[in-house]
Amino acid sequence: MSLRTSAAIASCKATYRVMRALGRTARAMPGKVALVVDPNIIAKLGRGHKTIVITGTNGKTTTTHIVQQAAINTYGTAAYDPSSTNLEQGIATTLCLDSALSGARTSEWAVIECDEGSSKTILPAMHPQVLVVTNLYRDQVDRYVSWTTARDYIIEAAKASPKTKLVLDADCQVTASIADAVPNEVVWFGVECPVYEEGIADFDEHVECVECGNELEFESRRFAHLGDYHCPSCGREHHRADIACTAIANQSEKSCSLTLRINGTEHVVEANVRAGYDVYNAVAAVAGLLTTGMAEEDVFEALAHFTHAAHRFEIFDIDGTQTRLLLMKNTAGCNQLINMLQQEGEPPKRLVCLLGAEIMDGLTTDWIQDVRWEKICGPETEVIVGGPKYEDMRDRLLRAGVREENLRVQRDYAELVRDLAAIGEPVTVIANCSTIEALRLELVKKYEPLDYWSE
Repeated sequence: MSLRTSAAIASCKATYRVMRALGRTARAMPGKVALVVDPNIIAKLGRGHKTIVITGTNGKTTTTHIVQQAAINTYGTAAYDPSSTNLEQGIATTLCLDSALSGARTSEWAVIECDEGSSKTILPAMHPQVLVVTNLYRDQVDRYVSWTTARDYIIEAAKASPKTKLVLDADCQVTASIADAVPNEVVWFGVECPVYEEGIADFDEHVECVECGNELEFESRRFAHLGDYHCPSCGREHHRADIACTAIANQSEKSCSLTLRINGTEHVVEANVRAGYDVYNAVAAVAGLLTTGMAEEDVFEALAHFTHAAHRFEIFDIDGTQTRLLLMKNTAGCNQLINMLQQEGEPPKRLVCLLGAEIMDGLTTDWIQDVRWEKICGPETEVIVGGPKYEDMRDRLLRAGVREENLRVQRDYAELVRDLAAIGEPVTVIANCSTIEALRLELVKKYEPLDYWSE
């Protein structure tokens, strides 16, 4: 290992220790420093190790946490990032923290959550054994000008790592189209049953074929553009999944039972996810892990007991106010949160909606216009809005039917925590990446998150 690489690892670790001492998350900046010292640090630390990469518009964080739990349970350790910092600098931090100054890695396995745009850098550097692509939606229009832009980045990445096995969502026509352009071996996953008990869904009114631009037809749909599709114009059609969820049972607030068809054989397994869009994440994780060669029993054990990432249904007891954090990132994902809230019965009486426009969020907020806030907001809903783009959030919720006298602004996160403590009744927070992180940093100064998912 070169002196430059050793210096990069040392610099990363030193930066990490200083930032942690200051109470910072310390996942991006240490890796950024390492990359300045040695621009090839990811490739150097990724060589000779087993790696699974998870990317896609929605679901990659939950999928990654299932995968890393399975890897740790089975192999004792794995390099991964609990904070889901999925750009190059975050991945560099993960690898450096798992390495000695000599460059020797502690863990045989790395479980890497990767931004779609970063995949074109990460795959050629690490040559992972497996790449899981969850789904591809319209997302962050400042970075991905169309819903095929991210796909094209992944195609470029896969071509540069042709021995990487691809695990693709058969129900997403954009993800599935990756297989048409690359030489890699493909394993298909999907869902072949309704994911919501009452059939609530968020269907795009018209879905254009990614091949010819004409309207797709669906035999069945799960939500958004996911389902059993075919194009009557060019003949493009849904690919049968190798690994699929065929039934969902025993649905509770926290978990469900899934019937999984794995290469023709059905298994009933417990999943520590609630029914809905998270079923796709569970099936994606199972497919990715089995593709690495992990035994079915180890995969199923992890699925039943994994721990969710921060911001995914975390609850804080703020002096008697039960405050639930829900992360929104784009139109499709936020609509699925709303579907979930509808499934709970009575809509939330008290909402906090926080909106930012940092790089991690996407620099535009137009996407909130197509979120179906009307399904959970009404004249009596009490709402606090905040974040740098609070005005956009406020205007959209007023159009959704919230009365102006029931909507107020709180831009200061410390003051917001005090406001929450004074409410004394359950509150649901829906916020995007930068704002939910800022609020959580204030919360953890005094309060510990409750383990929502424990029995």
